Amino acid sequence: MPGYTVTRELGAGGGGRVVLAVHERSGAPVAIKYLSEDLRRDEAFVVRFREEARLLVELSDPHVVRLYEYLETEQGAAIVMELVDGPTLRALLRRQGPTGAEAALAVLKGSLLGLAAAHATGVVHRDYKPENVLVTTDGASKLADFGIAVRAGGAPGSPAGTPPYMAPEQWTGAAASPASDVYAATAVFFECLTGRRPYRATEHSVLRHMHQTAPVPVEEVPEPLRPLVARGMAKDPALRPASAAAFVYELERTAVAAYGQDWEERGRRRLAALAAALAATFPLNPTRPSETGSSLFTTTLRSLRALRSKGVLLTAGAALVVVAGGGIGAYALGSAGTRTAATSPATRITDPGSTDAGNTVPVTASASPVVPEETSSATPSPTPSETPDETPTGTPDETPEATSEATPEATPSETPVVTYPESPMPSPMPSPVSSPKPSPSVKPSPSASPTPSPSPSPSPSPSPSPSASPSPSPSPSPSPSLTTVAELDVGGLSYRTGRGAHGATGTGTGTVTVRTSGPGKVTLTVRFTANGTVTATRTLTLSGATTYTRTVSGGLGRVCSGTWGMSVTTSPAWPGGTRTATAKVPACPTSVTSVKVGAPVVSSAASFARAAGAATATVTATVTVTTDGTGPVDLTGRFSAPSAGGGTKTVRLSGATTYTRTLSHTFSRRPCGEKVTFEASTDPAAPGGTATSAATVTCPASVGQVRVQSLTISGTTATATIAVTAGNTSAVRLNLAWASGGSTVSTRTLSLSGKTAYTVTATYTYSTWPCGSYGVTASTSPAAAGGASTVTRQTDSCIK
Repeated sequence: MPGYTVTRELGAGGGGRVVLAVHERSGAPVAIKYLSEDLRRDEAFVVRFREEARLLVELSDPHVVRLYEYLETEQGAAIVMELVDGPTLRALLRRQGPTGAEAALAVLKGSLLGLAAAHATGVVHRDYKPENVLVTTDGASKLADFGIAVRAGGAPGSPAGTPPYMAPEQWTGAAASPASDVYAATAVFFECLTGRRPYRATEHSVLRHMHQTAPVPVEEVPEPLRPLVARGMAKDPALRPASAAAFVYELERTAVAAYGQDWEERGRRRLAALAAALAATFPLNPTRPSETGSSLFTTTLRSLRALRSKGVLLTAGAALVVVAGGGIGAYALGSAGTRTAATSPATRITDPGSTDAGNTVPVTASASPVVPEETSSATPSPTPSETPDETPTGTPDETPEATSEATPEATPSETPVVTYPESPMPSPMPSPVSSPKPSPSVKPSPSASPTPSPSPSPSPSPSPSPSASPSPSPSPSPSPSLTTVAELDVGGLSYRTGRGAHGATGTGTGTVTVRTSGPGKVTLTVRFTANGTVTATRTLTLSGATTYTRTVSGGLGRVCSGTWGMSVTTSPAWPGGTRTATAKVPACPTSVTSVKVGAPVVSSAASFARAAGAATATVTATVTVTTDGTGPVDLTGRFSAPSAGGGTKTVRLSGATTYTRTLSHTFSRRPCGEKVTFEASTDPAAPGGTATSAATVTCPASVGQVRVQSLTISGTTATATIAVTAGNTSAVRLNLAWASGGSTVSTRTLSLSGKTAYTVTATYTYSTWPCGSYGVTASTSPAAAGGASTVTRQTDSCIK
């Protein structure tokens, strides 16, 4: 691979061999995969992979191994990829067994996010399996080999994929779709959970029958995850999640419900630990052995953007590779070490964001033709340093027409350029055009010499004109046929709802299939409509194949009823004009637009309840909720106080768009003097999240009990001890009434505050001896719960 220094081989398999290399200009390590000859001979694969490479090089996602460059020459084809320093999921499962539920969920989430990113560009993986999932040292996962390994070992026309993970529709030869990738990812998820594949059979016919008809063995996975596995492996693609992105939402909801909010962090830690145990097999470990398989064993590096943004021109004979912008390589079908009067053009694929994207590299004819190293045995080949002594006089029966899909932008007027076709055939001369049919009367010389014998084919001459005629004349100009659109179809419509700044918003997704008469450029324009109004437009450029399938998504805004659709036109125009597909819009889920709460209110003193001698208090708060629909909303209110604990109340709201509710909670004790906090939240959540209010509780004075503990008299002075128990520290009044002979003779009031328990000693001196009896009555204001307390003592009666 020009511009790279190979360090060592990492592995080999049906798709080719993988080597560790270093980019010579930047010093960055990369992985290079050389495609096998079997893949290169599969013409359908090559055409499709060229087309998908144009899309994959623009795909930059943390869950996908980055494709930097693709080079194709007559000597081979190679892909330069990001290096990920970690094991494949297959190696991890083989050495460690089941990963555990949380780690398996982390793998599935990472894979679905990577698949969603690829699906958004119109590319499906087709061959998702543990060998194509790489686990990094921090527990993340990356997808590799998009569209590469699918045909390894398979005969043309056979179902694409790896049998243990193929969706039912793939077994019938149906085109792979995002739903097929979801099925395969769920099958691998099953294997991570159990250590076994969902269906196990040695005969492909049995395995096919099981994938198409056998129930999904959900009983083998943890119970909380069974619905997830059943959905992802549904036999009917329409019953699977509408997209990989939609499946991520279902996964997260299930994972949180089963394992809590921190499931992903724990899962990734588990994956990192499992991967670390295989550190000896990491590609950057110089002692690791070469392995076999279709996967890349690779470490996440920084992007080569710094290198690519400057633009690096690499050459291999007539094969030109341009590394520019997004790290995109170019295709060139010339031979290494060969330059001819008809040089192959390099097809550039560049990152649209690159500053070099508009630059072109013209490929022009060489003034001194050079002969390929291998030529047809029908015609001897002149050596590169020699010139024919004479011009052959033989005239071919037919004049070959030069064909090409691309014409260089700049060509010297005195040197006509003839470009290679996509699949050049061997020619008796160094021209890449199709070989002319030799005349039966003229036979080539069987021996090679500097001077070619007369033959039906024109031979190179020192003149820049490659004409077979003695008089110089330009070779025929290429006349490519105009590509037309033969078929256009739209289907597979799906709708998903997300959360935008203004509530729920819809996104429509559909699949567009185009069949053309040739590989020329076709522009696809997709318009998304909601109830007749265009909401989004997508434009795609197609080239390099004759059949294309693209999955396209577009925003529909906030739409909660009616229909949405996709209208597709092409340039050149499809004879039928516009192809349109529509579907019903599901009702929007209700969103909460605002939540407002009032300050908590503590019930009045008169309504305080008393239990087991301790006062309780009821606190209420008013909440106002507004929504954008009438669907169900759960309102939850939580009351709390530092010393009195707290409580939660939840109510279901529906049927309106504005609600006012009063929630209450009774504390086991009155939180007097404390701050009572009330928090209100909703599901779905309001834009501002939780609404909070608080108030400090000021409790009225209260008395639990007043009791005269003792009463004595000495001379005419009586002494009483009174105990008072208050509900709080607020001020209370203690009222004393002294009696003599059954009649009140004196009253006194004392003020108590700052405590909740008081012991008071009071005295009273009678003016005369209290004849018959004396006593004291103690009461409080506010009144004690048990009322007043009276103690009376008998004395001698007085003699009158």
